[in-house]
Amino acid sequence: MLVRPAPARRQVLSVLARPWGRGRTGVRRDTSAPDEQDRPLFLVVTIRPRKDRLAEAEAQLQSMRRNTLTEPGCVFMHLVQPQDDPDSWVMLEMFRSRAAWDEHMRQPYNTEGNVLLEDRLREPSELRLFDEK
Repeated sequence: MLVRPAPARRQVLSVLARPWGRGRTGVRRDTSAPDEQDRPLFLVVTIRPRKDRLAEAEAQLQSMRRNTLTEPGCVFMHLVQPQDDPDSWVMLEMFRSRAAWDEHMRQPYNTEGNVLLEDRLREPSELRLFDEK
């Protein structure tokens, strides 16, 4: 996805703490500080397609989505439309880790696809990253 950082007023807060858990042996194990690269990563991408290029933009995004769903690090990816904003789309994504998303962003269908999307969007997409609470 062609993305720009979220505006400062909408910065994403990361929640790093996780509760203590019990393993199968009943021994407490500390799950409060998993490595940042090992935590699931959630993304919300707001996409504003050009009205005169809607079909082309959607076709490109759906192609990128189909390829992404074959990646082992992709848990889900959905292209949805907000009920209150018919001029925007949202891509909801979950990856097994930040490393999996970084690998996803290096794939040719993303790097080349983002170039193709540039003239099909009204503005760069807004990307927000989330950590599981």
